[in-house]
Amino acid sequence: MGEALHQKLDQELRDLRTTIKGYSFKCYGAASKLVGPDALATTCTIPSRFAGDGDSTLWNGLLCFTGKEPWACDAVRDSQTTDGRIWRSPRRKLSENDGNDYPQASFSRDMSRGVMLYLLRTGDTVVADQWSAYISRTGAFCPDQQDWSCDVRTQSYRRMNHVMETIGATRLVFAYTVFPCLWPAYPLTSAMHETMMERRVRENESFHLHLAAIDLLMDSYLTDPMYDAKTRHAMVEILFQRKPYNLFYQYLAQGPTIDLKRRILRYAPRSRPQFLSQWVWERELPQAYLDLSGNPEPGSEKEEEAFLRFIATESMGWDFVFLIDLVEGGRPEHR
Repeated sequence: MGEALHQKLDQELRDLRTTIKGYSFKCYGAASKLVGPDALATTCTIPSRFAGDGDSTLWNGLLCFTGKEPWACDAVRDSQTTDGRIWRSPRRKLSENDGNDYPQASFSRDMSRGVMLYLLRTGDTVVADQWSAYISRTGAFCPDQQDWSCDVRTQSYRRMNHVMETIGATRLVFAYTVFPCLWPAYPLTSAMHETMMERRVRENESFHLHLAAIDLLMDSYLTDPMYDAKTRHAMVEILFQRKPYNLFYQYLAQGPTIDLKRRILRYAPRSRPQFLSQWVWERELPQAYLDLSGNPEPGSEKEEEAFLRFIATESMGWDFVFLIDLVEGGRPEHR
């Protein structure tokens, strides 16, 4: 009975996925938000400034990681220039981030996770070696550090080298840090890293919490994981307990269960949202939607209703394609 129900739900998820992909938006072949009027769908062109592809490398990396969207893998690869540098999207590469006066840095530690997901899925040592050489040579992800988002912090450095080792690519080696002597000291930095991660999952909010979730998603795919299975499971349980409406966190905590598949079928928009403007798994519930539900208690049915309103109005679509690709055809015991 359980297997038959899984198969039935998987077929419904595949049908729903087709509907969602029909209204989701790409810019230069990369998953993107559609921020602004629909006319932008046809004018996502150089040299126009388009805000919706600012996090495309992260979204494309996530979509690539599931193994079901080869074009998303292509979009990450196509965001790299010949010098090894990687940009926020293929369009931003071509426009050089829409000019030097653009207020957003051309890359970030957030985007680096998209590249790491791509590398773990594809094993692309060419992209990895060129990227590693660029970072080792320059000491940063990019030169335009208006908000320090291009800094390679100790945690990023260590995780990236675990990814490089997993796929057999060249490790990062450089001394641009306040405590360069600590970076090779893995027993010490490992303890620091685990303590910091536990704090992140207990205290972070919004996209910072989502980034911690991505780090935990990647961890078990590393040849040398940064956390043992018991620690990793305890942390994803905290994520889901804190944000029980977040279906991505439910997947991390429980796997592709029947309950999760049913919740996806209930949550996902069947028609195009008014604004294709959010990767909903990385956002807190906006106060406006909480107000519409009477400012509900955390974890209540009313809070879930508020999240449903948020999704129906603002989901970009690709967020649900990613989640469906994670669970469709899966069984919790085979994660």
